[in-house]
Amino acid sequence: MLKLSSGCAAALLLLICAAAAQSPVPVSAPCRSFTTCDTCLTNVSCLWCNTNSSCTEYPVSYVIPPASVCQLSQARWGVCWVNFEALIIAMAVVGGVLLLSITVCCCCCCCRCCRSPRPDRDEEEFVRRREEIKQRSDDRKSERRARHDEIRKKYGLIPDSDHPYSRFENE
Repeated sequence: MLKLSSGCAAALLLLICAAAAQSPVPVSAPCRSFTTCDTCLTNVSCLWCNTNSSCTEYPVSYVIPPASVCQLSQARWGVCWVNFEALIIAMAVVGGVLLLSITVCCCCCCCRCCRSPRPDRDEEEFVRRREEIKQRSDDRKSERRARHDEIRKKYGLIPDSDHPYSRFENE
């Protein structure tokens, strides 16, 4: 007995509902009395087998009909144009994709909620380095200004009263 994922179970439930929405045949009619796939599958308790073109009761004790009833590649249930094997594979893929997308969405939401609003380390490092560079630039600028002021004082370009080479005023 095989167990199906929740996605497959939901898809099978939808398929049952779709088959039930078709014109239902009274339950009292036995499945063996149907001779075509379309008439057989109007009753949701019936399974059509393409190998011997027969309609049989769906084995409800099993989720997937055993090979003794009909091979999965030849079994039809719900609709005539999809075999049971392809239906199971498609529902498993759809269920897996849905489960994976829900998991990814939950992880993304959790990561956004847990992330603190403070800037990350790289941004902090960049700001710190920029401040250091600015501080060194300001230090060099003030040293340059001090050297230039000394040169100006030396050559008398800045009036200074205690400078030895300052011009004497009339005494």
